[in-house]
Amino acid sequence: MTKSKITRGSRVWRWIERILLLGAVIGLGAWIGSNAVPAAWQDWENWVFDRDLHGETASISDYLIDLESRVDRGVRTRLGLRVDPAPSVSGRPTVSPTLQRDGLIGRLTIPRLHLRAIVREGVGKDTLGLAVGHIPGTAFPGQAGNVGVAGHRDTLFRGLSGIRQHDVIQLETLNKRYAYEVASTEVVTPQNIGVLKPGSYSELTLVTCYPFNYIGPAPDRFIVKARQVAWQPNLAEPVVTPLKVVEDADRARDERAGTRRPAAAGKIYFAVSKNHSQKLAPGISLGITEAEASTQRVNGWVWLMPERRTVWLRRQEQQDPVVFYQGGRKRELVITNVAQNSAAGYMVLSAK
Repeated sequence: MTKSKITRGSRVWRWIERILLLGAVIGLGAWIGSNAVPAAWQDWENWVFDRDLHGETASISDYLIDLESRVDRGVRTRLGLRVDPAPSVSGRPTVSPTLQRDGLIGRLTIPRLHLRAIVREGVGKDTLGLAVGHIPGTAFPGQAGNVGVAGHRDTLFRGLSGIRQHDVIQLETLNKRYAYEVASTEVVTPQNIGVLKPGSYSELTLVTCYPFNYIGPAPDRFIVKARQVAWQPNLAEPVVTPLKVVEDADRARDERAGTRRPAAAGKIYFAVSKNHSQKLAPGISLGITEAEASTQRVNGWVWLMPERRTVWLRRQEQQDPVVFYQGGRKRELVITNVAQNSAAGYMVLSAK
């Protein structure tokens, strides 16, 4: 082989290397734009939302200090080092902002899927690039009708591929929190806007593209229908379902199972992380010490007042009710979903 041929070959390979490197850089930039930037923006928006909930100011410098603290806690946890408790946020809103303040609607959370996203008004490209969007023309949280929320399947709504019937969806505004129970899912064409029409009860409809693993513009839409089961002032109290809604939901489930149960006076939903606790009702607190997604079991405790009594949860199975009494009234606690290091479920308060 002559020297000129070797030189030409080397130049060709150098150009191939440059083209491949350029492609890698472009691909990395696209990934950062479609994943890292929305994730960072969501973290900032969730932090600001939490500050707004408690009537506190939000600044970039405070956010960076908090972010540094969270990163430090995460590193210490992974290394098995001592982690000081995170500072608690107390207080209550000192203002009553409107739903559309600066386009902010609220925050949508699905505890079992660990899905959390800020909701803003509109479904334009800029909005859906960083948040999920309230579909114009549909009801707002708290209004009678159908609340429509859309999001991208490859970013914030990616987790909807694992949604199940009876999953709990929470939608928080700056002054109230609403709970919905998933009733059904379906796949429709983009032209089928009938899924957004209001029904005979308050509901939430989530919309994203389908199939989830499709490359390019997806041909269909994945629809999640959820019925409102509760609302509460957005403070630290638990979500309690009105009696009639609980009875309707339980009656429907019992009819499918061919069983019957006494009517309940209320239902409280919860989602608790490992080594954390939550007050479920006056005199009743739940703590989780272990949660194993692989075995669907949890360890923990229920603390009862005024009896000062502990009900221990030892390798408690998912869907296996724990029945106990507080102040002479029957309580029933059910773990419905066990994820790695967290558990979710509900507690039924009996009228007798």
